[in-house]
Amino acid sequence: MQVRVASMEDVKEARQSAAAGAQGRVFPTGMLKVFLGFLLLGVALSAVGMYMARHTLAAAAPALFRPCLGAWGSAAEEEPEGLERWTRPPDRVEHAMTDEELLWRASFAPRVRQYPFRRVPKMAFMFLTRGPLPLAPLWERFFRGHEDRYSIYIHALPSYRANFTSDSVFYRRQIPSKVAEWGQMTMCDAERRLLANALLDISNEWFVLVSESCIPIFDFNTTYQYLQNSSKSFLMAFDDPGPYGRGRLSLEFWNRSKALSCG
Repeated sequence: MQVRVASMEDVKEARQSAAAGAQGRVFPTGMLKVFLGFLLLGVALSAVGMYMARHTLAAAAPALFRPCLGAWGSAAEEEPEGLERWTRPPDRVEHAMTDEELLWRASFAPRVRQYPFRRVPKMAFMFLTRGPLPLAPLWERFFRGHEDRYSIYIHALPSYRANFTSDSVFYRRQIPSKVAEWGQMTMCDAERRLLANALLDISNEWFVLVSESCIPIFDFNTTYQYLQNSSKSFLMAFDDPGPYGRGRLSLEFWNRSKALSCG
């Protein structure tokens, strides 16, 4: 009789073990719903991401893959066509060219002397300065009303950021620069950098190097006509009676310096 009771208990335990094993093998319905929800959410986010990426790339492609010659324009559709593409000066003087690339680009010159378009010769004013232009108001009056006959280029310290307003003739006219020290070859490098940037505009005919302490003595038309009728380059000098002028340099040194001047 005891053996039979033990056998019944064994059968009961076996049934309970089998039921528990069956429940463990069945995937819970709640977890299945959560898994399907995350799966659908991932598919939806992927579809939205692909849609947005396609439209964003299509909108940004004209700006990302704009040709180098039209990099100065504000939009690809505004890039000039035909001959104007080569004759119109850049709207801004900022660029990413190195000095070597800039000098190479500035060396381009037409072999044919006759221009097939109406070219107005311009004066290129190249300001070699350390920073601000304290006499800018005088220059503003000098340039006013003659926008088609001059160009402006500013070489300042790389750390200097000009704050000219958009209506100023000096607005966005600061070229990429490097540190220039008085009496060092870096001054000649800065002058070459200014001249090379000015040569990018095919309409520039005369090149005037000035500093932040220079002011125009004559009006614009007088200066323009004087340079137009002059066939020689010249260097203006003055007598400084102070310790930095008179007595520091001799006449013999001045004659030698003419052959050593950089251009």
